[in-house]
Amino acid sequence: MPDSFSADGLRRIRRLAWVVRLLCLFGVVVIGTLPFIFWAEADWVADVAARTWNLSRIQLDTGTRLCGLAASMLPTLASLFALWQMWSLFGCFAQGELLARRPAQHLRRLGLGLCALAAAQPLGQTLAILALTWGNPKGERQLWFGLSGDHYLALLFGLLLLALAQVLHEAARVADENAEFV
Repeated sequence: MPDSFSADGLRRIRRLAWVVRLLCLFGVVVIGTLPFIFWAEADWVADVAARTWNLSRIQLDTGTRLCGLAASMLPTLASLFALWQMWSLFGCFAQGELLARRPAQHLRRLGLGLCALAAAQPLGQTLAILALTWGNPKGERQLWFGLSGDHYLALLFGLLLLALAQVLHEAARVADENAEFV
């Protein structure tokens, strides 16, 4: 535990770490199960396809929905990876490991996870729409690709975390060097 951090400051960091870790667990449960529930419910898929993706003619057989589930696994896995790295990062914080290389590594991986999520979300949606329309007659299949502000923000936050990870890594290196002098 670094001497430069106050006991009160460390207590607040630990409390925040446990809250974030609980939220990560909640996120894993929801994000990890929701795609399976969504693709199992043909009516829900049809409603989202009509309202959100503006698709009028889709196929909803089991094979099509399994392909849609596979497509939605791209952003799901990127999200789960990011949550795992956040869980690990705040685990370091909960143990008082602040200016160290291990939290810097988890922060870097979290940034990479968010950058991957920024790419996986539009790709997963494109593949899901293609899966839903693939069984349509030729000329009625749809290939759709869209980017939103959410994708852009995920990329920017991922890049921000990559930069902060580099700063934390350098701070940890300096802290290690300074500890050798004592």
